[in-house]
Amino acid sequence: MPQSSIAHLSEEQLEQYLLQQVSDSAAAAVEEHLLVCERCQTQLEELELFTKTFRSVAPILAREDALEDRGGVMDWLRRQLRNPIPALAFGAAAALVLFMAPMAWRSGPVRGPAATIELQAVRAAVAPEAPVGRPLLFRLDLSGLTPAASYRAELTSGDGDTILTRSVTPTGAAASIEAAEGLPAGRYWLRLYGLDHAEPIREFGFSVR
Repeated sequence: MPQSSIAHLSEEQLEQYLLQQVSDSAAAAVEEHLLVCERCQTQLEELELFTKTFRSVAPILAREDALEDRGGVMDWLRRQLRNPIPALAFGAAAALVLFMAPMAWRSGPVRGPAATIELQAVRAAVAPEAPVGRPLLFRLDLSGLTPAASYRAELTSGDGDTILTRSVTPTGAAASIEAAEGLPAGRYWLRLYGLDHAEPIREFGFSVR
C-alpha cells in the first residue's frame, strides 16, 4: 500500500505507546501499523532517541521525580525549551550525548551475553525485537525450503545498507547466525539466498529497540 494512503499515527499516540501508557489492545494496534508504515517507524525512533537523550541530561536541569510531578517528561521539556537559559544548557548536553553515542556503539565493549532472536518462516503479527547494543544470535526457520548444503545470509538496515554477509550451514530445518557487534535501534531485514539464486528465497524482518 502506498505510504500516502496510510492514516498515520499521531505524535500523541506514539508518545503514549513509547511511555507504555496505552492498553494492550491499543499497543497491539500501534505495533500492527508500525509493521507497514516506515514513516511512523522513523517517527517512533526519533521520539525514542529524543526521550533517551533527555533522560541522559535531565540531572543537569532538575530531579526526575520533580519532572513527573509537573506533568511528565515530554510536557516539562517543552516548557524548558521556551526558556533560553535551560534550553541552551539542554542543547549543549544533548549535542554531546548525540555526538558520543555513535562512537560508544562503534568502539565500546560488547555489553552482556548474546540475545537469541527466533526468526520464523511465517511472519507474526508483531515483528521480533532485539535489544540495542547486544550481540545477537539469530535462529532461522528453514522449514519449507529445498534442502541445501549451505545458504548465503545478508543482514541489511531499513535503509538498505548491508551490515553483514555470511555463509550459513543448516542443521535440519534450522540455521544459526551470530552478530558479535550490537545493532543500534531501527528496522532490519535478514535475507536468505540459495547459492545459485540472485533473489532471496526467504526474508525475515525484525526491529532493534
